[in-house]
Amino acid sequence: MKPEKWQQIERLYHAALKHEPSQRAAFLQEACAGDEDLRQEVESLLAHEPQAESFIEAPALQVTAQVMAGKQVQPLVGQQFGPYKILSPLGVGGMGEVYLAQDPRLERTVALKILPTELASDRDRMQRFVREARAASALKHPNVATIHEMGEFDGLHFIAMEYVEGETLAAKIGGRPLETAEIVEIGLQAADALDEAHSKGITHRDIKPGNIMLTKRGQVKVLDFGLAKVARPEGAAGSSDISTLVKTEAGVVMGTVQYMSPEQVLGKEVDHRTDIFSLGVVLYEMTTGRLPFTGTSTSETMDRILHGEPEAIARFNYNVPAELERIVRKCLEKDRERRYQSARELLIDLNNLKRDSESGAVIAEKVTFQVRSARHRLAFSAVALAIVALVAVVLYLFMMRGKPIDSVAISPRTPTPAPTPDIKSINSAAYDDYVRGKVKVSSENRENNEAAIKLLEQAIATDPNFAPAYAELARAYNVKSFYFAPDAEKKQLNEDAEVAIEKALALNPDLAEGHFARGFILWTHTKRFPHEQAIQSYKRALALNPNLDEAHHQLAVVYFHIGLLDKAWEEIEKALAINPNNTLARFRFGVINLYRGKYEEALAVFKSIPREANPSLLDRNLATALFQLGRADEAASVVEDFLKMYPRDEGGTVTSVKAMLLAKVGKQREAEDAIQRAIEIGKGFGHFHHTAYNIASAYALLNKPEDAIKWLEAAAEDGFPCYPFFENDPNLNNLREAARFIAFMTKLKAQWERYKATL
Repeated sequence: MKPEKWQQIERLYHAALKHEPSQRAAFLQEACAGDEDLRQEVESLLAHEPQAESFIEAPALQVTAQVMAGKQVQPLVGQQFGPYKILSPLGVGGMGEVYLAQDPRLERTVALKILPTELASDRDRMQRFVREARAASALKHPNVATIHEMGEFDGLHFIAMEYVEGETLAAKIGGRPLETAEIVEIGLQAADALDEAHSKGITHRDIKPGNIMLTKRGQVKVLDFGLAKVARPEGAAGSSDISTLVKTEAGVVMGTVQYMSPEQVLGKEVDHRTDIFSLGVVLYEMTTGRLPFTGTSTSETMDRILHGEPEAIARFNYNVPAELERIVRKCLEKDRERRYQSARELLIDLNNLKRDSESGAVIAEKVTFQVRSARHRLAFSAVALAIVALVAVVLYLFMMRGKPIDSVAISPRTPTPAPTPDIKSINSAAYDDYVRGKVKVSSENRENNEAAIKLLEQAIATDPNFAPAYAELARAYNVKSFYFAPDAEKKQLNEDAEVAIEKALALNPDLAEGHFARGFILWTHTKRFPHEQAIQSYKRALALNPNLDEAHHQLAVVYFHIGLLDKAWEEIEKALAINPNNTLARFRFGVINLYRGKYEEALAVFKSIPREANPSLLDRNLATALFQLGRADEAASVVEDFLKMYPRDEGGTVTSVKAMLLAKVGKQREAEDAIQRAIEIGKGFGHFHHTAYNIASAYALLNKPEDAIKWLEAAAEDGFPCYPFFENDPNLNNLREAARFIAFMTKLKAQWERYKATL
């Protein structure tokens, strides 16, 4: 390949990395302008990009770039190296260079790892190089890459090992969850390899997807024992001579940081249970497509390994059996005494899960829970509540025994989250229903909402004291009231939601998810919209658990509705730092830009979001951004496509955009017909304030100021007093001289300034 071609690939590669993984395909489709070969080359690089920062390996791009540009890592390609014919470079790492080579003696292809002469004098590296050969050569196992020989030629030390043709597990994951059967099978083979290594006294210390190869037949091969620790013989004096700290670079911890165990992070002596923790990270990544512990820096990642808890797997993949989540959690215990004590134990549990999955027994038996009314479901006698309260107090005192009262206080300068008790029910069936229901709660989709309610009701029926299930059920009732229920059902659903959330917080007053649910209910109750109370509830939830990405997201939603756009932006950044896959949170960047009048930036965000995430929300804002940019034909096309697919247009939001488009071109009768249609179908909808605002904009464009101002007041009263948006929106320019509009904006600005000062 010509160097200039590689430069183009490299430039696009780096540009693609700046986009979220879900946006890269669309970016490359546009950037490559029909050049399929170019696009495939860049996608290949992205697929093989290491998902973790390694202290001993060069980035994959560096190696690939040298190969693709025709620049040899070492001038050995095509030469004879002892008995081996060097064919091509495979990679570069801190331990030297790896080549694909031919062994003519046995007519086999091998991977040849070579330590350069200038590094052979480095005692630590040489010890590690020799240790890799000795450790791995002691392992004769189908899931460990075979070492053929170790030797020296022309002053260069080398290891000839099995060449494994296939793909790394890192490439296979590629930021996406795998199928459960694949996860279990890969986990089984990797655990089997570790069981064999541990039985020989060998701890790998760098288990990660980049060190696990998958052959074309699906066989797992564990590679790279360059960090392996070999146990000393019994009775040997002193600690291991193989420290977890690199002596040539003081203070740098050996391994790949995102996959390290807590003891590795602290530089403590490690044992085989370190590999079990790292394999737990790999299992988590296979099930969710993301890492359990990440930060914006190495030190932040290490802190999360030591102190943070990973998000529930079911949040990202609700198809994962509860038993697999339990297995992963046990691998990831921070205290190694609480982890699996051997790879054999892990292997047994994975085998049992595989057997049960194949027989269908892994599907938990569901408890049919029929109710006549939500009141009957959630009503408890005064005696029962008193018992619950007494038990809660006793449990709290038991948890806090021996601690001074001020040890749980939150410092005003350095907030310390209060400990949130484990949310897992002791009943596995209840927990399984809970996690499956939880991932569907926030969906603005009728079927998902009904499924969430059913699952969470089942969880409570199975375990009536499971506080988090009540909290999520409260949210599910509220979503149903807010988006789907007819007016006749709303009041009852809202009452049911309030009863459920009070029950959750009675069972556990420090349940972060409970305070989050309360904030959600306060914010979304139709016609109430108590902004300050919702904000305080969200802040309480985040004080208890700063890692609730959805609480950051929903706090941002309240902020931008009341015009605190900078605060909203900050909360979205926090949400995405915790969970980069929160698509709707990322969508809010576009909304904030829209309200700021940054229409091009808003449009870029909206175009990057998959339409299926929320068609109504996305198309309404996408069409609005296009309209504000003067691209009315494109906006109209978005609106018409949506209305053909979703003629009901619940809430009337997209129909109200159509009214604006018609008003802009002076089609008064058609615009007013669209306004009436939006009012008719939007009646009772929770988010009607956006429809009301668009109706006001349509009337303003028709130069009907009285009607426009009436609907602006309705929008603000209904939960959307976003002063910056009202102030800057060019669609309202026809109103700016009207006395009633000036008075309204003066009032709105005063309210906004109070929010800025107090919130």
